[in-house]
Amino acid sequence: MLHWLLYTDAGLITRIIAGACIFAVLAAVDLYHNGRRARRWREYTVLLAAVALALVYGALNDQITSRISWEYFYYGKELDKVLGPNIPPDPDRFHWEAAKVGLKATWSAGLILGVVVLLANNPHRNWPRLRNRELIRLLLIMPVTAVLCGILFGYLGYRGALTKFDADFQDMVAANLFRPYPFMATWGVHLGGYIGGAIGGIIAAGCVIRLRRARLKNARIESLTRPPPPATSSPAS
Repeated sequence: MLHWLLYTDAGLITRIIAGACIFAVLAAVDLYHNGRRARRWREYTVLLAAVALALVYGALNDQITSRISWEYFYYGKELDKVLGPNIPPDPDRFHWEAAKVGLKATWSAGLILGVVVLLANNPHRNWPRLRNRELIRLLLIMPVTAVLCGILFGYLGYRGALTKFDADFQDMVAANLFRPYPFMATWGVHLGGYIGGAIGGIIAAGCVIRLRRARLKNARIESLTRPPPPATSSPAS
């Protein structure tokens, strides 16, 4: 059941529907309790932006890496079951299937990171909250850190520095199988992308908290330095 839920197209659709239903219920509850002051459904624009960024990153990333090592996708991601026995596979169909792999792999990561940013912006005492468009701008940190870490780990993979992470890599190098160094470079890019995305999420959440604290401090300073309102004289009796 778990394999079906995590690794099949039907399981993917089920997860998407379940997630959409959960968020819809949360928005409905917020709307019921707060009426026009409800904010949760508006915050979903941040989640949609996070997922959209992750999807674009995943598709473009796999278009690039599938040109570095088609073996990684054909054998490592089991696209041989989809594309058939002809190798190398048909380029057009292969790159489309590789893009689908990227889309399936990254949308949930984008959703999780979007939730992290929203949690950092949750109501807390009298801290001012950032606007949704400000949160969306901070989301751009994540693809930047993902790309940088992907380049770093891709280089390490190509240089053979990641062989100790998997015994299969050592066997591939020993047998010179599947063009091992481009294969490991592609694996490194993907690993670095996930690590970089997580780092970017932490940085973005930290920026949200820092900006909220700074605005609270500024608001307190303004309240202390603001001149008192002029006294009003009482009418003569």
